Amino acid sequence: MRKNFTWKSIILVCIIGLFLVGCGAASSKILMKQGKYTPQFRAGDYSHYKGKKLILAGFTNQAGNTKAWSYNSADNKYMYEGDAQLESYYWYCFQKAFRHIGVNIIDYRYAGGPRPYGYRYGWGYGWGYGYEPPPEAARAARGVPEFGMTLTSLTDQEFSFKVYLYKNGETKLEKDFTVKMSAAGTENVADLEKRSYRLVDLAFTMIMKDKDFQRVF
Repeated sequence: MRKNFTWKSIILVCIIGLFLVGCGAASSKILMKQGKYTPQFRAGDYSHYKGKKLILAGFTNQAGNTKAWSYNSADNKYMYEGDAQLESYYWYCFQKAFRHIGVNIIDYRYAGGPRPYGYRYGWGYGWGYGYEPPPEAARAARGVPEFGMTLTSLTDQEFSFKVYLYKNGETKLEKDFTVKMSAAGTENVADLEKRSYRLVDLAFTMIMKDKDFQRVF
């Protein structure tokens, strides 16, 4: 009986192990820190944005293949986890990227004026993004565009998102983007962390290079 029980236990452990592998659980965690993100692209390549004003509105995460704080590699081998929820993490990174190219970020929440259109209060940073800006609030930022973003799908090799740009209470742009990266080709944790920051660069510069975005900014 003892031998029979032992073999059954071993078989059960093997089955559970195979099940966990089959579920594709990410085996290694890569930590992403907002404070460590530094834009690596040339600011001079986007000099036509320098000196312009922008309201950076809330970002939202609707990517079904992510969790609140993390996303996986395409092969599910790694989990990239931020030090904030993903919408807040990308909000802060984009704020740095816009400032890197000389855009002046206007924050009416702390300037004594009405809150900018597009904001909806809620818990956490980034809040909810209002798809239709209330016209009475839009008058507080006449001529200043407001940028919003929704994450729709995210892995370490493919990042899909929707960009919104409003100005003077009108929708000027609502456009889908997808940026792709090749497979990592490394298992070095530090290099994989840097790779996550470069994905931010690729997403941001794709938007900045877009002719429709340039036209309405």
